[in-house]
Amino acid sequence: MTNKLYTKVFGWLFVGLLITFLTGIFISNSKLITALLFHNSLYILFFLAEIIIAITLSTRIYKMKGTTAKILYIVYAVLTGITFASIFLIYEVRSIIFVFLISAIIFGIFALVGKKIKIDLSKFSTFLFMTLIGVIILEFINLILMNGTLNIVLCAVSLFIFMGYVAFDIQKIGQLSQYGVDDDNVAIIGAFQLYLDFINIFIKLLRLFGKRDD
Repeated sequence: MTNKLYTKVFGWLFVGLLITFLTGIFISNSKLITALLFHNSLYILFFLAEIIIAITLSTRIYKMKGTTAKILYIVYAVLTGITFASIFLIYEVRSIIFVFLISAIIFGIFALVGKKIKIDLSKFSTFLFMTLIGVIILEFINLILMNGTLNIVLCAVSLFIFMGYVAFDIQKIGQLSQYGVDDDNVAIIGAFQLYLDFINIFIKLLRLFGKRDD
């Protein structure tokens, strides 16, 4: 049953990532849409909508119908794609593809670690969360300081945090399947958590190694 569940999770993860990147590519190739989004700051509204859906999925998914959870997940992937359009405008396509492949390899390695390791990773969840909060606070501070070295350090630390989260979330999915939670909901919340892990790994690697389009 667990292997079947993992198949569902990774299937939905693939769907979410595909929707996000296709949406980003489509919008970045439309001058009219990008002008409406970024010159009028409409993307901020989409970003806020992302946060609301993320909170809803994280806190309410176990009480939702499977169809509702799937719709919210797809909408979230589309909204992320809208905000992702800026990436396709800033970085070279070859650089984006290269970083995406590296992200996929790193993600795969730590997903395998999470599935195979016998240690209960939940004991590290508090450390990961507190470290992530600290990094987020420092990133906000660095928006004012604009310190390049601090930015690199924060990206590197964030990268390791989300590597840890990949292994933790993979293990958590296996545990949820044993608690009698509906498989469809577990598949969506699992895909959603892994989606966030992958996107963050991708963004951090892009900030570290991505080549900007001149």
